[in-house]
Parts: sequence; C-alpha cells; structure tokens
Amino acid sequence: MSRSEATRGVEQRLTATVHAYPGLRVEAVPAQFLRMPLAHSGGRRVLRGGRLPEADDEVFEVIAELWRDAGCQVTDGPGEDGRLLQVEDADGYVISLARHGLDDPILTVASPAFPAPFLDRGLAAGLMAGGAVGCLGPCVAKVGPSAIIPGLSSYWGWVPIFVLVLAGSLWFPETRRFGIGLAITGTLIGVTISAVFS
Repeated sequence: MSRSEATRGVEQRLTATVHAYPGLRVEAVPAQFLRMPLAHSGGRRVLRGGRLPEADDEVFEVIAELWRDAGCQVTDGPGEDGRLLQVEDADGYVISLARHGLDDPILTVASPAFPAPFLDRGLAAGLMAGGAVGCLGPCVAKVGPSAIIPGLSSYWGWVPIFVLVLAGSLWFPETRRFGIGLAITGTLIGVTISAVFS
C-alpha cells in the first residue's frame, strides 16, 4: 500500500464515520497530536481525526452500530483514562473514538501500517542542507565579520547560529527528520573544515 492509497482510505473512513451521526462537527487535530491505542501503535501509519465538541455518549453507540453493520470488529470499553471505542475493518484500518476524562471525544482514523520509504525525504533534505551549511558556514564566519570589523574573524563563528537552527529543527516533530540530517552532515563537515583551517 502506498502512502497516497493509505491517505485516501483514511479520509474515506473518516468521512463515513462523521456522516453517520447527523450534525456532528469535527475540529481537526494535527496528525502528530493524535494518539493510537497501544495495541495498534506500531509501524508507520497515516492518521487523521479531530475533536468532537458537544458530542454526547450517543455518538459512541451510533459509530459502533455503523461499523458493526459494515462487518467490522468493534470493541467498546474503558480506555486508559476514559471510554474507548475501537473498530478494525477487514483492510486493517483502525477507527478509534476516545474520551479522556471530561474532555470532548477524539475521533482518530489510522491506515494499516506500511513500510517506510527507502529514502526519507525529510532526512535527505537535512543531509543536503547540512552539507551546504558545513561547507559555507566556516567560510562565511571567517570572511563576514572581518569585512565589518577588522580583526574579528573565526572559522568557529557559525556554530552558535547552527546550534540554534538545529535545536529548532529537532524540537518540532514535523521537522525532526530534517534536523537529524542537518546535524549529521553539518556537524561532520563544518567541524572538520573549521578544525583544519583554524
């Protein structure tokens, strides 16, 4: 299964679930903040979903009935800190509706687990950017400040800015793979050039 097929399947199941309960409103939640039940947390999956404001307990019954009628395996019971409804269809998609304490229920639809691509695009972009920064950073640090203030130059002047950008990249989950690539090549090339020419 490709990522585009998985995304299409997730969106179809999310739409069908939402339309089963007339008047249901969904406030989208970014995929990185959606949680999968522990039994289905392994592998790479496409996730879509959101909060269901003003939804009552009847929404659990309606969604369970919809997917039970479609021949899916439905489990309904207590979750880690509230009620948890889980549906697994024949194709391996997982639909979960969870209420955590008194919060609004959160509907999550996940694709079946699929293999990671041979080359991760975020990591590859980070590796290339790190190579460029590692080569150019020491050179710019040596030439740039000396053009403004004579005598003020160092091949190591790029490091504080690099560390700041790197920390920001690693902090956010959506840019973490880029940050890892940036750290690898940027550090190896930049430190080597700075050490050799200092």
